[in-house]
Amino acid sequence: MHLRRALQRLTLAAIALSPAFPVAHAQPWGARPLKLVAPVPPGSGLDITLRLLADKLHAEHGGTAIVENRPGADGIVAAQHVAAAAPDGATLLAGSPAQMTINPVLRERLAYDPVRDFAPVTLISRVPLVLVVAPALDVGTLRELVALAQRKPRELHYGSASSTFLFATELFAHRAGIALSHVPYNGGPPVVQALLAGDVQVALINLPPVQAHLASGRLRALAVTGTTRDPLLPDVPTLAEAGVAGYDFSVWVGLFAPAATPPETIARLNAAIAGALASPDVRDRLLAAGIMPVASTPEALAELVRQERLSIEAVARSANITAK
Repeated sequence: MHLRRALQRLTLAAIALSPAFPVAHAQPWGARPLKLVAPVPPGSGLDITLRLLADKLHAEHGGTAIVENRPGADGIVAAQHVAAAAPDGATLLAGSPAQMTINPVLRERLAYDPVRDFAPVTLISRVPLVLVVAPALDVGTLRELVALAQRKPRELHYGSASSTFLFATELFAHRAGIALSHVPYNGGPPVVQALLAGDVQVALINLPPVQAHLASGRLRALAVTGTTRDPLLPDVPTLAEAGVAGYDFSVWVGLFAPAATPPETIARLNAAIAGALASPDVRDRLLAAGIMPVASTPEALAELVRQERLSIEAVARSANITAK
């Protein structure tokens, strides 16, 4: 009996000291407040994710964890801010394809390098997109939208929240054989308002900003990206099912620290964030909002950025996609 108790105590001590299980109320980001820098305004799906994550990190590790919204210039403002921050683990960029794989391909000059200036920490989410149309647009299916756009090339306008959504929509248009006109916006909520006001007629957007408007009928969903239907929109077909074969695109978000952040700090952050994402309360709330929580190793995130950039370069060349 004594040996069993001793082994139990040793096991619990090992778990408490393991990097995968941070000691409660120890701050993996050090003594300063943790800032999760969002390249989007409040109210977007990414903002929702980060605020849930910050609250959980604060509850589990103490200290202060906040979301700092720094929208502007297609995420470049936020990326530059974090690239120049102290490499102590207290400032992290919520980076997406816009900052890490698309802007470096579509823009001739960037004031940061996504590989040289950042240290990957972990993935935090993947979000499929939904193709929505304004209620005034008299189409009920994707085929009807494509037929209308073919009759009226470039007369239909689409809104994009960043270069991620520009790329996703231009890829869709290329695969569907249509031409749309682009109107850029600074985040998802302004795109939604433009749709409701009739300033744009189409948008490929993540689900959280449009979920309530789809339920009320103020906006109409024609298709979702990805290879399977969204559980929250079971009656909405995938783009492939609706007639655009071979289309598979989802938006991922990862956390990135300044490049010189010590590996041991990255490891502590990775473990803490993975634990927060795995907690049932955070996971359930994100899934209910159409956001898939997913963690990764720093190495896996780095490889995702490398591989996706190669893919973006190839697609951008073949489809003649540029920043507009």
